[in-house]
Amino acid sequence: MTDDVIALGIRLELPSVLLLWFAVLLRSPSGLRSAPQRGVWLAVATAAAAMTLDLPSVDAAATRHSGTNLVAVTRNILGVLSAGAVLYFVAQATTEVRRLKAALTLSVSAVVTILLSLGLAAEPHLRIVVPAAGPPAPSLLYWLVLISTHLGANTLCVLMCLRYSATSGSRSLTMSLRLFGLGTGLVGAFWLGYLVRVTTGGRWPMPWLQLLMDLHGVLRAIAILVPTFALFRRALSDIAVTWRLWPMWNDLVTVVPHVALVKPRHRIWDVLWPRVPYRMLAYRRIIETRDAILALTDYGSPSSSSHGRPPERHAASDLDAKTLADAVKSARNAKLQGSDPARPTEGLYSSGSRDLAGESAFLLRMAKAYRSASPHVDTNRQ
Repeated sequence: MTDDVIALGIRLELPSVLLLWFAVLLRSPSGLRSAPQRGVWLAVATAAAAMTLDLPSVDAAATRHSGTNLVAVTRNILGVLSAGAVLYFVAQATTEVRRLKAALTLSVSAVVTILLSLGLAAEPHLRIVVPAAGPPAPSLLYWLVLISTHLGANTLCVLMCLRYSATSGSRSLTMSLRLFGLGTGLVGAFWLGYLVRVTTGGRWPMPWLQLLMDLHGVLRAIAILVPTFALFRRALSDIAVTWRLWPMWNDLVTVVPHVALVKPRHRIWDVLWPRVPYRMLAYRRIIETRDAILALTDYGSPSSSSHGRPPERHAASDLDAKTLADAVKSARNAKLQGSDPARPTEGLYSSGSRDLAGESAFLLRMAKAYRSASPHVDTNRQ
C-alpha cells in the first residue's frame, strides 16, 4: 500500500506541475488585471514555481549550477510567498485591505528574513531538508517557522473559502472557491505531516506527502480555470444558438435586409471567423430574427397562420412556435411574390417570454419547425 502511494505521487508530480503552469499562463491576463483575482493567481504561480524546483530533474540541474542549499532556500521562499499570496487573497474580503496589505508585506519579509538567518546561523549541513530518518536540517526551529507560516495561511484560506462559497450567488465562483479551499486543505495536510515528522519523529505521514502536494496542485489549477471553463461553455452555447437560428434568420433577413446589422454570410464563417464576440453574435441573431418577424407582420394574414382554416381569433399567448413558423414562412413567401402589404395582423409574433433566455428558447423551437413548415399564401390579396 505504501509503495503504491509513493509510486502514484511520483507519477503525478510532473503532470500536476504542468497543469499548474498551464492554468497560470492561461489566467495571467485576468489574474494580473483584476485585484480580487490577483492573490489567487500569485498563490498558484508561486506554488507552481516551488513545485517545479522540487522536480527531481530540475532540482538536479539547478543544484549543479547553484548548489543544494540555494535551491532549497529558493523553494522555501517561494513557498512563503505563496502563503503570503493566499493571505492576500483572504484580505480582499475584508474592509481594511490597505492596512492588511502592509501587514502582510511586513510579515512575509520577516518570515523570509528569519528563515535566511536561521539557515546561516545553523551548524554546517549538507542540505535544507527533512530526512526520512534523523533530525531536520538546518534546525528544528527553521522548520517550525516554515511549517507554522503555511499552516496559519492555509487554515485562514480554507475557512474563508468555505464561508464565501456558501453565500456566493455565482455557481462558477462557488465551485472555484470550494476547489481552491479543498486544494489548500490538502497542502495544509502536507505541512501537518511534516509537523508530525519534525516534532514526534513519526515517519508514517511521509509516503503520503508527495501525493498530497500533487493533488493540491491539480485542484488549485482547476479552481482558477473554472471561469475559463464557464466562458468556454457559454461560448459553445452562443455558437449553438447562432448556428441553429441561421437558416431561418438568413431566409428572413433576405427579404427584410434592413433589420440586419451586417450583410449575411454563411454560418460556417460566423463560427470560425466571427465579426463580433460570440455573445454579441447570438444576441444580434435573436434580435434580428425577432425584428424580421415583426417586419413581415404586414404580410401575414389570419388564413396563413391557420393553414387556410376559417379565421379564428387567437390570443398572442396561444400561438405556438409551429403556428408562428407557418405564418412567417407564408408572409415571407407573400412578400417574395410581390404581394401588397395587408392590414397588420395582431399577435403574429409573441414568444411569451420577457427575458433573452426565454426568447432564445422560443426562437430555437420556431427555427426547428420552420424547416418543415409549408407556406400558404392568401391569393385573394394579390
